[in-house]
Amino acid sequence: MKLRVHSSAERELLAGAKWYEDRQPGLGDEFVDEYQAAILRTLAAPNSFARVETNKSRRIIRRCPLNRFPYYLAYEVRDDFILLLAVAHEKRRPNYWKRRR
Repeated sequence: MKLRVHSSAERELLAGAKWYEDRQPGLGDEFVDEYQAAILRTLAAPNSFARVETNKSRRIIRRCPLNRFPYYLAYEVRDDFILLLAVAHEKRRPNYWKRRR
């Protein structure tokens, strides 16, 4: 299955990596490594992660947590690809990404 990344999710990844790198050199790279590991887990078993409540929508959005960091991947499984909607922090601005298509 192929992966498509929403442009906002890409920006969120870069912002998170920069934030961690500013705190401790090398930690931003570790954040990106955990992101890539989560992508591989998602591609291997896209329907195995928890669903996110989407209220009044027929969309099925799932979340794959990153290890070591309080972030998760919010994604939607489509017919022939996975759409990564967000690289979201678990405690900030819940559900801000739900309108992304």
